[in-house]
Amino acid sequence: MAEHDAGVTGGLAFPELSVPAAGRQAELLLRPWRAADVPALTAEMSCGYLLGGMWSAPGERPFRTVLRGGPERTGPIGEPDAVRWIASQDRGWHDGDRLCFAVLEAGQAGSWVLAGNVGLKNRDETGRIGERDTAEIGYWTALAARGRGVAPAAVKAVTGWVFDAFAGTSLRQIMLVHDVDNPASCRVAGKSGYRFREFSPANPPHWFTDGHIHIRLRG
Repeated sequence: MAEHDAGVTGGLAFPELSVPAAGRQAELLLRPWRAADVPALTAEMSCGYLLGGMWSAPGERPFRTVLRGGPERTGPIGEPDAVRWIASQDRGWHDGDRLCFAVLEAGQAGSWVLAGNVGLKNRDETGRIGERDTAEIGYWTALAARGRGVAPAAVKAVTGWVFDAFAGTSLRQIMLVHDVDNPASCRVAGKSGYRFREFSPANPPHWFTDGHIHIRLRG
């Protein structure tokens, strides 16, 4: 069970979610991204292309990269983009339309190491969280933290916080969407309580690959 500790700004709680260690999964701390996270985020981007939950706000200059031999994908890459993306997420928390958590893993001597990201937005990308009935959750896990249960623990913690924090609002369900050829994300969805809902065929230029839609309902 995640423990919540929040400060408040602009009427929206800025939470810190604590997830106790379990099995191979170390203790986790989830909190909004900070400028101090730029070096760790930049280093992780040098290991792989980060995508899940790495959204820009509508109207902001998007992060667009064409992968070699593949379709255009969206997400930051390199230190300048990391700085800009984290600043964007700070605005997202203040505006209430994009809520992204840095996932930190307990390290040695009381340190915390970047282990991933969990992000939330409205499915239709309009309005504040809680003003629409369907939100969408996305995530990625740092290369060194994979295979230890970090992703399902983090997704489950954020999901529980969201439904608690936005109780009494229009929010009814959260979607988790992944590429059909990503069975690891299918397992994360199941372990996080997101049931498979339907197959989603590719629909260029909005999305280029077939996918699975999983749903977690309130209550």
